[in-house]
Amino acid sequence: MSSVTERLLEIQNLDVIYKTDEETVYAVNDLSLSVYKGETLGLVGETGAGKTTLALSIMKLLPERTGRILKGAIHLQEFPVTAMSEADMRALRGEMVSMIFQDPMTSLNPIHPIGMQIAEMLLLHKKQLSKAQIEERVDQILTLVGISPDRKGDFPHQFSGGMKQRVVIAIALACEPQLLLADEPTTALDVTIQAQVLQMMKRLKDDLGTSMILITHDLGVVARTCDRVAIMYAGEIVEMGRVEDLFQGDYHHPYTTALFGSIPNLTKKTKRLQAIEGLMPDPTNLPAGCKFHPRCPRCMEICQKEAPGAADRKGHQVRCHLYAEAAKD
Repeated sequence: MSSVTERLLEIQNLDVIYKTDEETVYAVNDLSLSVYKGETLGLVGETGAGKTTLALSIMKLLPERTGRILKGAIHLQEFPVTAMSEADMRALRGEMVSMIFQDPMTSLNPIHPIGMQIAEMLLLHKKQLSKAQIEERVDQILTLVGISPDRKGDFPHQFSGGMKQRVVIAIALACEPQLLLADEPTTALDVTIQAQVLQMMKRLKDDLGTSMILITHDLGVVARTCDRVAIMYAGEIVEMGRVEDLFQGDYHHPYTTALFGSIPNLTKKTKRLQAIEGLMPDPTNLPAGCKFHPRCPRCMEICQKEAPGAADRKGHQVRCHLYAEAAKD
């Protein structure tokens, strides 16, 4: 990872909601985090934690009629994303920040060849390139992601799921963005292809010097790929630190402990896998105090009334009343 002084992305006290006539969904709540140049930050949490909403907020791609940022700020280097117009933001997307969406099957245009879809990024952001240079760059990018340039005239339906995901990654990396948002990029792939795609993404990130936010459910992927990890629950970051802190430390949020407890142990025989009791809270009616308290085995009276502050131990932050004294120091 590059020097910690080289901050690429900074998010401060972000609140994001989805508002309809019937209800208001509180998707992201008072969230703050930073991403530094050259690092990979893993974003981990259950379905419904707000991970994709956070990524869409960074890209400013929230649904126009329902999604809105209530408060907070997102800065991408010197660019104030939350205050930027759609025209200015369109110039940043693809060139400075790109997103690999969750489902490659629906991310590609079925009526255009893949080469044209990659070239579109270059036509929008690299207007100084000639047609021949764009064709050459498309060939280079396809080779980079392990697809023969001979197939640039093929359509998405002619590719397997794994190859489609490579095409999506090629589109995201076409302009060599400084920040890549990867939203569960291997969810739809089988285990063998997952490993290949993750290895390829890590190699490309290192070769191009790109920073990455990797959204995933898989702690094994986090261990192999990430520099730092943020654990997300009910729209909040409940724990954040280096990978070493998460996997080797003994200072954890009860939710993180429960996540590790639900991983199958290959050396022990059990009749049932260990699950986390209860369900994610209803985002339209979040509980008072700590959002995890209805499911927490170590819940105290204060947890039901007051939201905990973040206790920090050498950059390892845990938002829990168990460590309240450390938060005051």
